[in-house]
Amino acid sequence: MSREDKAKVVEELKGKFSRSKSFFLTDLTGLNVEEITGLRKDLRVKRVDYRVAKNNLIRLAAKDLSLDSVIEHLEGSTGIAFSYEDPVTPAKVLYELNKKLNKPKIKIFWVEGKFFKGEELEKLAKLPPKEILYAQIIASLDSGMRNLIGSLDGILREFVGTLDAIIKSEKKS
Repeated sequence: MSREDKAKVVEELKGKFSRSKSFFLTDLTGLNVEEITGLRKDLRVKRVDYRVAKNNLIRLAAKDLSLDSVIEHLEGSTGIAFSYEDPVTPAKVLYELNKKLNKPKIKIFWVEGKFFKGEELEKLAKLPPKEILYAQIIASLDSGMRNLIGSLDGILREFVGTLDAIIKSEKKS
């Protein structure tokens, strides 16, 4: 690979790191060509970009972007899954493949500004989709408001009943 080609790859990787909402460093050791092709296909269907690159080129891109945690994990064969839309999607795909094959190993992952160890992938992968989380939050807020309205309605009804009883008792006397 020429020096010019290497520079292009580094720039491409820097762009991918900068645009992504999440990225996952994977260790491809033990995966055969068919399994890697299947992984790429599964990720592509979910609109996730998967790139295999030399560790030195990844190191240069990460160093320019001050991604020191990435640099620490650049050993062996490395692939990176970049997600530009839903940060959880790659976690779900990688987790499912890992359940089946016990591969690829997740070295480290980054989600919207924070790094996580590979062992934490399962927690992220088992999160419900963002839309469901929003619905759950709205439902809990709605139920709280309903309870408050019910309580206020009960107090108001009791107050009106008390006033009505006082008015009736004054009419009798």
